[in-house]
Amino acid sequence: MSLFSRTTDPHAALKPYADRITTAEVAVGALANGAHVFVGTGCASPLTLLLALDAMAAPPADLELLHFLTIKAFARQGSAALVKSPYRHRTFFVSTDMREPMKQGLVDYVPMSVARVPEMMALGRIPVDVALIQVSLPDAFGYVSLGISVDIIPAALSRAKVIVAEVNPAMPRSMGDSTLHISRITHLVPVNYPITEISRQPNHEEDVQRIARYIAGIIDDGSTLQIGLGQLAHEAVQYLTDRKDLGVHSDVITDAILPLLEAGSLTGARKSQQRFKIVASLALGTKALYDHIDQNPLFAFSPIDSICDPNTIAAQTKMVSIAQAFSVDLTGQVCIDQFGGEFYGGIANQGEFLRGASRSAGGKPIVCMTSTTDDGQTSRIRPSLLAGEAATIPRTDVHYVVTEYCI
Repeated sequence: MSLFSRTTDPHAALKPYADRITTAEVAVGALANGAHVFVGTGCASPLTLLLALDAMAAPPADLELLHFLTIKAFARQGSAALVKSPYRHRTFFVSTDMREPMKQGLVDYVPMSVARVPEMMALGRIPVDVALIQVSLPDAFGYVSLGISVDIIPAALSRAKVIVAEVNPAMPRSMGDSTLHISRITHLVPVNYPITEISRQPNHEEDVQRIARYIAGIIDDGSTLQIGLGQLAHEAVQYLTDRKDLGVHSDVITDAILPLLEAGSLTGARKSQQRFKIVASLALGTKALYDHIDQNPLFAFSPIDSICDPNTIAAQTKMVSIAQAFSVDLTGQVCIDQFGGEFYGGIANQGEFLRGASRSAGGKPIVCMTSTTDDGQTSRIRPSLLAGEAATIPRTDVHYVVTEYCI
């Protein structure tokens, strides 16, 4: 919390930095032709800057927008507007608002582990000229927080020649390696809107709940969890409230951890590293989760490459990684980012977590899925993966496969 937070002006903390303050329109108006522009991740995407970019009467030519996971950042444009958009996207994760532009040829999906992206940026193989991000208010020492999305942002900032930051009083101040001194920011754009939220509706289908119970049944007291974004993993968490001393070391955290906190099951007391800490790189959830994160030393946010280091993951005792798949073949090859010839989601960091869990003492790398498609007509278990289904998880990293029938 800033020392200025009790004043009536929500952006009073920015007064010492008045020479850096500008509007979104002026900030994006300075973008050069052919620039590679990094866009902040997930629920912390800089929505005001993106709206200003969309509204430019004379947009820069050959502009590339580079990003990881985006949530409601581009969906507002609608498919018709995206056809006319002068910007191309390069993404490491095909989220909901990227699927339609993918079909229209406006998106280049890069199927690589997101944990490797910082290295590729440092080598210059993934160029970044400008970074558009969203941050918290500065503290008394001039440090802003990257809030709920740290992930690959530090790597992008280290390469960007220009950093434009929306400064939002609503952004939580996360603890850990998540701060940025305001002197590194080229342009400050004051904004004031609620942080984007994601809420999940429970799935009460019997097959889904049976898989969830199977998964929960093999998770022991004292396990350290990486839950991922899959629905099946989230459903499994509800059956863990009777466990003791669970921990979290995950690329992403969601509202799924809140019942575990309320039940006293999530203490981190038996973690091998960073005991008593919930370790993550980004958060995707609701205000309830964000309020828990704000200035709370229980949470430790760090860059994605440090969180997802396989050696760090393997060092956790009883590390459990849960990955939801689209299909698996009888040799054990798993596809997690394609189905029916289309891309969904991405590789993200699942390979690192499954590999790390397999090397952890008492660890469990778990792949889960329903045995058939939603209509029940097509089996997801195949003699071999089909054309258009890449083996994103090799058979050497597959230990547990859970369906509604068995483990």
